[in-house]
Amino acid sequence: MSFRCPECSQDKSLRIVNRIELAPDARSDEISLQVIRCGACTYQGLAAYEESSRGALGSESVDHYGYNADLHAIQSVGSLIKKCPSPGEASCKCASHQELNQRDRSGRWIKPGYEQGQRIFPLVY
Repeated sequence: MSFRCPECSQDKSLRIVNRIELAPDARSDEISLQVIRCGACTYQGLAAYEESSRGALGSESVDHYGYNADLHAIQSVGSLIKKCPSPGEASCKCASHQELNQRDRSGRWIKPGYEQGQRIFPLVY
């Protein structure tokens, strides 16, 4: 699956190069943390896919968005994903899952490398 790059605006150039499934949080039933990279320019970032079916009448909510992060955070997330023996298993108890599955006081997942006010953008096909 490929998306439009937020940096160079090239269609279908932004790709998910690595991902890890995380445990549900207070809002989402499914969470996937992803490393994204553009094949047309030098853009790199992180992305999250969050899905919830907890709304009224079983309505489903899906958020798939990218966000800017510094190179150290991107490399750290990528390294942790590579160390995980089962990145496709949200129930994995490895050190990487524990590090990337941090929660705030309200039980919401804390996005690694995200600082309040950082740019968040929708992933557009």
